[in-house]
Amino acid sequence: MNILMNILSAHFKDRLFGAPNEIAILDHLAECIRQHVDERYASAQLFNPALNNLYLVAYREFAKAQIERFDDVPITSGTTCARAARHRVPVLVPDVTTDIEWTPYLSFSEEAGFGGLLSLPLLTRAGEPLGVTSCHFAGLAKPTETELNFARVSCNFASDAIVELRRRRDGAIG
Repeated sequence: MNILMNILSAHFKDRLFGAPNEIAILDHLAECIRQHVDERYASAQLFNPALNNLYLVAYREFAKAQIERFDDVPITSGTTCARAARHRVPVLVPDVTTDIEWTPYLSFSEEAGFGGLLSLPLLTRAGEPLGVTSCHFAGLAKPTETELNFARVSCNFASDAIVELRRRRDGAIG
């Protein structure tokens, strides 16, 4: 089992570090985590430090009309993605109907058909936000510890890939 995980991890890292841009990195990350936790929906957003917001760059299975209200989200909002970026920690909401900060977005989750959320921040090694990826659970969110660890490690790989891509793009070395 460990050999298989090492092969899959190497392939995943190669795809991230070989991606042509940040959007491709986050698109691959969102899909990989969605498949690993076996859920229907996923999304990913990049952080814009100048505007202090997250902007949607990738999503899976949502209708465009459903998800476009999250194209540009201030990190001061009550969305799980904003909370993950703001607090720089994963945010797990097992049941969106019991989460006070999610109340303004209940119609969205009801329309889309999900009941729980997991949002994970992408951070530089210094702890600065790069973005967020979210998994939207068809029922209540009950990821296993193995799934959570996989998602965290995947976000770390993606964060490193974004930093490396920016370093190469901006011509900085080291």
